[in-house]
Amino acid sequence: MSSTHAREGGRFLQVGQPQEAVKSFQKGLAIDPADVDCLLGLVRTYLSTGAAGDAEAAALRLLNAKPDHAEGQAHLAMLRAQAGNADALEALKALAAAPTSGYFERFNLGGLLLDRGDLNGARAAYESALQVSPDSAHTHFELGRIHLQQGTPSAAVTHFQKAAEGAAQEAMPLLMLMRAHAAQGSLGLGIQAGTQALDKAQGGLRRAVLEDLFKLYLSAGSPEGAKRSALELRQVEPNHVNYVYMHGLAVMSAGSFAEAKALFEEALRLAPRSWQTLHALAQMHGALGERAESRRRLEETVALVPTELGPVNDLALLLMQDDEHARAKPILELALAAHPEDATTHLNMSVALFLTDRAACIHHAQRAQALGEGVVREQAERLLKTLTEG
Repeated sequence: MSSTHAREGGRFLQVGQPQEAVKSFQKGLAIDPADVDCLLGLVRTYLSTGAAGDAEAAALRLLNAKPDHAEGQAHLAMLRAQAGNADALEALKALAAAPTSGYFERFNLGGLLLDRGDLNGARAAYESALQVSPDSAHTHFELGRIHLQQGTPSAAVTHFQKAAEGAAQEAMPLLMLMRAHAAQGSLGLGIQAGTQALDKAQGGLRRAVLEDLFKLYLSAGSPEGAKRSALELRQVEPNHVNYVYMHGLAVMSAGSFAEAKALFEEALRLAPRSWQTLHALAQMHGALGERAESRRRLEETVALVPTELGPVNDLALLLMQDDEHARAKPILELALAAHPEDATTHLNMSVALFLTDRAACIHHAQRAQALGEGVVREQAERLLKTLTEG
């Protein structure tokens, strides 16, 4: 039967007060140094705080008091396997495979295999742990992570939902649920999970939720939601260049180009060599009809990242609109050398060569037709038809 101090320590551990839990367990052990429940509580508490050395010492004391204690054996084997002991890993596998094995033997094995990158082995161990403890929030959370890594987001959603239900005060399962929804294209459900996570998240985790929410709002065509997320992030760290840039993207998405331009200029002052900011600023100049400034900023961007497809193609189009096809050609050549399968760049190269190299023009138009979709393919087909009829 658990001692009073063991029960008290267990309650402290449940509410996230490991230091108080340790004090309670130590009080119990001062009365009875062989109190198995207090010793086990110490092991679990030290494991929860990552104090591997203290956890191993407590596990050894536990096994000295009760040598056949299966959970104690499982924790000790896990700790030693984490330290590189191959025999300990095999011992843990044997403990987990035993007909009488409990939750921790199976769960610990799953964690070790996951650390070693054995996703299938870890998944099997965690699924085995669910047979013993079907409502374990920790196990459902780990299985959700594995399914997300293995590209099965619908299964990940199921496990993260159960993890969130089992750990109702925790934000992390909801953050991961948001990501699983996003991975399968369910943006609305992702935003709903993210909003719930935001109510519970603190500190760095809150920032992670807001950053993910920003992306979802932007993808879902909700610039106001994206702006709210960016503004809250800027309240935390006003001069964080990424948050200024995100604020600009949200405002740009809402069609407020002058305001977005000012924000991108602010971000550029904070990070003068940010090609993403330069590119966005060039786009705002273009949207506002400031053609010369747009071209200048695009040239700066391409000088920084000569093979980045977005800026290269934007600059090439601007040059060709100014009848400077010869200047567009080497810029496009460099990008194609790095991205030989990009349909848009092939199409623009075809246009750049239209008046000077018919054979090369046809070649690039054919590549754009074969590789492209939608508007790019249609434009390539029209160009080929013009060339053929000519």
